[in-house]
Amino acid sequence: MTYTRDRYTTQVGFGPDVRELITRALAPQEPGLVVRTGTYVVDPPFFGNGDIGRVAVCGAVNDLAATGADPRHLVLGIVLEAGLPLDLVHRLTASVREAAAEAGVTVAAVDTQVVRAGEADRVYVTATAFGERGGPALGPDRVSPGDRVVVTGPLGDHAAHLVSLRDGLGYEHHVPSDCAPLAGLLREIRAGLHHARPVGAGGLAEVLRLSAAARGLTLRVDETALPVRPGARVALATRGLAPLDAACAGCLCLFVPPERTDTVLAALRAHPGGRHAAVVGEVTADPLGDVEYVTQDGPHTRTPSAGPLPERLL
Repeated sequence: MTYTRDRYTTQVGFGPDVRELITRALAPQEPGLVVRTGTYVVDPPFFGNGDIGRVAVCGAVNDLAATGADPRHLVLGIVLEAGLPLDLVHRLTASVREAAAEAGVTVAAVDTQVVRAGEADRVYVTATAFGERGGPALGPDRVSPGDRVVVTGPLGDHAAHLVSLRDGLGYEHHVPSDCAPLAGLLREIRAGLHHARPVGAGGLAEVLRLSAAARGLTLRVDETALPVRPGARVALATRGLAPLDAACAGCLCLFVPPERTDTVLAALRAHPGGRHAAVVGEVTADPLGDVEYVTQDGPHTRTPSAGPLPERLL
């Protein structure tokens, strides 16, 4: 992608920073109203314990709830490929309805378009969540040295499920997608948080990188403390993908003041969506704005997995 300003042309890659760039340029924040939108493509769009409809609802709701707001309404745009079996359309609508009820939001409007067969990989969904501020805003500017880095569940389940399903590995029967709405969970603990961010495409490593860079502080993460299911680890390894880089659809990364960590962990573990919550690191005062990973061999920085990142996971 390129854009020209005055006499200068800037090359912009389609990397993980593009969404942040476009959001800052086009969607300035308005006090009192909180809106989050996402466009969702999933391969395959219908999978073992979910589908693209559930992924879209949960993704939009979780993005909004992570700001500290209460989701209220959803607006959906659905692109259907001609020839999509009617039973899959019924499955999609039922899934959206159930996920919205689970998240406690109302679907306020829906628009649909149909494209020629072969142009949409069956279905794409855009979901926009509207909400209102439920308390102090959560954000990377509130992160402080000493804060604990907490993840609310196992890493990589969603990616492992889809990879296994696509490649016929058989692990999808043992590792379901973790797709779930987390607004209720966040509502119970947000008073004890400084920052929250869903672990989506790019995995936990991308969330940590963005958070460290935004705050200008260094995060120290213990790789041995990361919760990962054995089946997910094996499935991801077949594609050369590490759990740190794998997409989730029902996991949050939280930054918690040290004095509140025990209370937050207890509340998380009492909730179905946070049963496997774990402290995986802490924020240091080092101003490098980077992430340091600690293993049995000592601290190190890391690059993404050598293998190709599975596309279209979220």
